[in-house]
Amino acid sequence: MAYKAVIMAGGKGTRLRPITYSIPKPILPIAGKTCMSYLLDSFYNAGINDVIVTTGYKYELLINSIISSKNNGQNILFSVEKEPAGTAGSIKMISNFLDDTFIVGSGDILSDFDISDILKYHKKNRAMITMVLTEVKSTDQFGIVELEGDKITKFLEKPEESETLSHTANTGIYVMEPEIVSYIKSIPYDFGRDLFPRLLRKGIDIYGYRGKGVWLDTGRPNDLIKANQIMVNRYGKDYNEQYIKGKNIIETSSKFNGNYIENSYIGNTIKMENNIKITNSAIYDNVNIGGGVSIENSILMPNVTVKNNSKIRESVIMRNCVIGEDSEIVESIISPDLDLRGKSRIYNVSLASKIIESDI
Repeated sequence: MAYKAVIMAGGKGTRLRPITYSIPKPILPIAGKTCMSYLLDSFYNAGINDVIVTTGYKYELLINSIISSKNNGQNILFSVEKEPAGTAGSIKMISNFLDDTFIVGSGDILSDFDISDILKYHKKNRAMITMVLTEVKSTDQFGIVELEGDKITKFLEKPEESETLSHTANTGIYVMEPEIVSYIKSIPYDFGRDLFPRLLRKGIDIYGYRGKGVWLDTGRPNDLIKANQIMVNRYGKDYNEQYIKGKNIIETSSKFNGNYIENSYIGNTIKMENNIKITNSAIYDNVNIGGGVSIENSILMPNVTVKNNSKIRESVIMRNCVIGEDSEIVESIISPDLDLRGKSRIYNVSLASKIIESDI
């Protein structure tokens, strides 16, 4: 059977601002790929070649990114929403394309589940809808379910800890039969607030499947750093050399000149001076790093320059920035195109180069 997939990729990623002022959340880089690429690869590995992407915010950037990096043989259509349709409403808008079992995923959530196993589970139960689940520590950012056996009996969207049903959360991945669309009564319409409570009231079984693989909501800057670390650890190569230790993904052919690298992603065309230490970080293409620089638990996006003896910890430095010599940046976000003078001290700050009013 030739299944189809839908990826929802229209959100603004407001919790990740100012990062998402310039980059849509689904195409943020994670260990050398975009967040959404992991989901596309999961579909591709399950033999799903027909994908519809629903989008809105900065859709031109998102479409160009997907087209340039998609798998060969994967056919991708785009549905651009002029006004937000809601998670379920976006499915309603493309229902003419959904004539058989289909799977829905969120492009701004990092996941690489075994999609084939999810589809087998759905078919074995002859389900109308299957929701993929995972365990979470905090419940106030997720839809939380209560289960009896394999079936969901209650659903609460983003409950406070005091009112939560469990710590079993909706991952935003669903397998559905086309008749589900008939229960989406209007636009905008939301899965969590509208559709799932309606289905339960109607007595329609929602099956729960516990996902196998990586799943992470990259909703905040620290989550984005963590996502890079998780995927480097999952897909990196083991190193035990004098200056390269742990799991790393190293794309560049540049020489490291005795610099220390541990548990990190290193992109292409990286220029390094001497006495540099990079740990638990992601360094993207065309980055220049001066001598004596220390980078820890951080992300440097393309075309960044870090001058001599600077220290960066728990931070995200976006593209085309220049960090002056002897600077220290801790737990901060530096927006694109900023040029920081030497001896800057930046702690727990988000520096935005510009804010576009239409995005607020």
